Amino acid sequence: MKRAILFVLAGLLAPALLPAAERKPLPKDLPPLGEDRPLPKPALAVSKLPNGLTVWTWPRPGVPRFVAVLAVRGGTAADPGGMEGIAELLADTLKEGTATRTSRRIAEELQSVGGEISASASDDAIYVTVNALASGVATALDILADVARAASFPAAEVELARGNAIQGLLARESTPEFLAQKAFARAVFGDHPYHIVAPSKETLQAATPEALRREFTRRFRPEGALLVVVGDVDGAAVSAAVTRAFGPWKGTGEGPAATPPAPAAGPRKLLVVSRPGSVQSSIMVGRPTPTVTDSDYFPLLVGNTICAGSFLSSRLVENIREDKGYTYSPGGSVQTMQKGGLLAVNADVRNEVTGGALLEIFYELDRMGSTLATDEEVSRAKRFQSGLYLLRNQIQGAVARTLASNWVNGLPPEALGEFVTKVNAVTADQVRAVGRTVFPSVTQTVVVVGDEPKIREEIGEFGPVVSVQP
Repeated sequence: MKRAILFVLAGLLAPALLPAAERKPLPKDLPPLGEDRPLPKPALAVSKLPNGLTVWTWPRPGVPRFVAVLAVRGGTAADPGGMEGIAELLADTLKEGTATRTSRRIAEELQSVGGEISASASDDAIYVTVNALASGVATALDILADVARAASFPAAEVELARGNAIQGLLARESTPEFLAQKAFARAVFGDHPYHIVAPSKETLQAATPEALRREFTRRFRPEGALLVVVGDVDGAAVSAAVTRAFGPWKGTGEGPAATPPAPAAGPRKLLVVSRPGSVQSSIMVGRPTPTVTDSDYFPLLVGNTICAGSFLSSRLVENIREDKGYTYSPGGSVQTMQKGGLLAVNADVRNEVTGGALLEIFYELDRMGSTLATDEEVSRAKRFQSGLYLLRNQIQGAVARTLASNWVNGLPPEALGEFVTKVNAVTADQVRAVGRTVFPSVTQTVVVVGDEPKIREEIGEFGPVVSVQP
């Protein structure tokens, strides 16, 4: 199904992939594009258990399955000093056994109702997800509650996960993209906990079952958690199952401290990470941005799409890919956290055009505030963001995860159905205004990973260059 959707989308948007000189206008007698239909306002049943657990239930008849996402505040930003990145290992080992169930028993019980369980860590939360047949909702929720209340972190499972994580880290560290991300996050966020992109080898080696249990106890507490249940379920039955499974859950001790606001952007910084022998430069350019709850967020999202965020039609792709041939796949993103955000533009280019590519990236960033985007650019960016959002949120699991991440970032449940409307309300003037405050090249941090002797002089054309280690 996904492959079919992507094939159709690629066919519809193929003209946008052609160089500007080769593009032909569409026939004038084609009917206009239909308006994107926003996701319906979620008909959520919102409740809170006496222990403080917030519960959102959305019965959606159709495919006889359901998804439950438990979001617990306290992601990598809550990692204690000396254990930065431990949240990743915590999420990896969370479901590997409880006080009453082994990892095998968890898998077999979920398999009996057509289900599975997974966990992941973000900057601000740990997410534990179960999905299963709707007829198995009580079983799946009971297992999810058991993991949330009594994860045991068996020594053998921790040792296996730790070894796998170390090997995975070594593989990540061999890539220029990871080196760039690590140095970039440190340069943008400084000592703020949002600079953590991965655990260190030392953190992983020092992780013990006892240390993971301490972090689990500190973070997994009902008053700092949300349970989202979405699918073909009966609301009353879900409420009874949730009360029975999660009602006894109690938090103990002191929970994670609130994450401080992310730092503001400063003047331009130019940093280089030496990677001897590299034939390409991996470039990252960006800065802190407002949170998703800020009024500038949607103009920023549309602006980034116009500037660099769409491979199909962004200005940066037209400039350094189609026109100049510096790179194959430049891009840009707007990332959201609870207490901040991040604008990041990236490109991998040949050594000899590092300076030229950086010049064009600065040019496109500055142009966002100095010129007014055309009606076609704004319209195309809106269609791209709205369509992408609607595609992503077609299935129950994506809807449940979107609701959970919105809650973590401070958004109400109705934000799910407001995205398309708010994107479509963005104007060219709003895009230019945010272009003047967020996009100026003099406020961006630049990290380049590459063969330093070959690229340092090119980077130095834009200011003093500092060598760093990620």
